[in-house]
Amino acid sequence: MTIYRSALISRREGLSEARFRDHWIRIHGELASHLPGVGTYRQNHIAERFHEAGDVPVQAIDGISQLAFDSIAAMEVSDASPEYARVKADIPLFQGGITILVLQAERLFGSERLERGRHPAKLLWLSTRRAGVPADGLQARWLRESAAAGVAVPGARRQVQNFVVDRSHPVHAGVPAGSADAVEALSELWFDDVEALRAGLASPAGQRLVHGDPLLAPIAAYRIEEIHII
Repeated sequence: MTIYRSALISRREGLSEARFRDHWIRIHGELASHLPGVGTYRQNHIAERFHEAGDVPVQAIDGISQLAFDSIAAMEVSDASPEYARVKADIPLFQGGITILVLQAERLFGSERLERGRHPAKLLWLSTRRAGVPADGLQARWLRESAAAGVAVPGARRQVQNFVVDRSHPVHAGVPAGSADAVEALSELWFDDVEALRAGLASPAGQRLVHGDPLLAPIAAYRIEEIHII
């Protein structure tokens, strides 16, 4: 079972957006690309902010990483490596806070693998459980009751739903950490261009998908510039 180690990160205070971006791609990206067992590594740079809730205990978000491993055990082997020690040492140089999620992906529609440059406009949103919705069986219930909603969004080409399956692997790297308990899912929806993304999100089907899900409430929603490191 492929899992994704995803970091919600904020920019270090006093660091410009340009320097944050350059450091994340050029320096941190290179370090993380050498982690033992890592498959793909994508960086999600925030290009446009559509929604951010103010009452959820996750630090400010300026980017979201996604590193693929064959299993949690394979990720733990990587975590014990000298390569990972170098990655952690670099975190305080450009990050102000970090929250780690371990995710399992479910492709709902669209191509099985995403080729670089195909459907370049990406909508990403983070969700928490709505009040009164039980945690037990949430993933299976959502896939049964809500998984088809994205197909109705005009212009949507591909959707992946990532559910949090582990919250016991925080990073201790000298920067504050948010609460992973606040997040249940990370959702991804791809479009052919920015105009199609904005129109799709603004449509009734797009608003229902992101804001009207009966089980999940959005914490944050962004247009993403997706950088494929490996």
